[in-house]
Amino acid sequence: MSSQETIKLFDQYVIPNYTRFPVSLVAGEGAYVWDSEGNRYLDLFPGWGCNLLGHCPPPVVAAVREQLGRLIHVPNTWHTEAQGQWAKALSERSFGGKAFFCNSGTEANEAAIKLVRLHNSSRRRYKIITFEGGFHGRTLGSTTATAQPKYHEGLGPLMAGFLYAPYGDLEAVARLIDKETAAIMIEPVQGEGGITIPPDGFLAGLRKLADEHELLLVFDEVQTG
Repeated sequence: MSSQETIKLFDQYVIPNYTRFPVSLVAGEGAYVWDSEGNRYLDLFPGWGCNLLGHCPPPVVAAVREQLGRLIHVPNTWHTEAQGQWAKALSERSFGGKAFFCNSGTEANEAAIKLVRLHNSSRRRYKIITFEGGFHGRTLGSTTATAQPKYHEGLGPLMAGFLYAPYGDLEAVARLIDKETAAIMIEPVQGEGGITIPPDGFLAGLRKLADEHELLLVFDEVQTG
């Protein structure tokens, strides 16, 4: 099927929530992908972080094939060795603790928002401070956490309790904190905001503010994770 034929299928049957490039990709290897017409492209997106090892790395392909030959999927009412080992590896290579598995970044952020509120429910704290230029996802809670008005159009009323601070401004964050503040949520490096790097001492300053006011500090590591 040609790229144009595939594009027509999308035009007719797929909701256009993204503006797509006018080609249909059919194969990938390493840092390159190919379209239906055989044109090769250097892929600088890497699946928005999903393909950091490149397209179709042989060890990954072999592991996936081996697993699919044994067991494809079971619901979370069962235990599987692979999931347990993966959670252990994540814990040992990060902050420790336990893992919550989900399908996307926005789901991870929705879970974080719920955990923030559950953790603070007895203290009646619910407000979360996020940052201008950030992007946290497209579900309702994550969209509200995203301090970009263009993503809020037509979706109101949004979830209550989100306050927005300029990225890199510790004094602005401190001014927003009150007795109902529960957490600070931030991308350590902003992606959609333009690969924005935090000023020296900013993340450490957020940690200090969070500790002083007994707040949770949530890292959305879509770029840095």
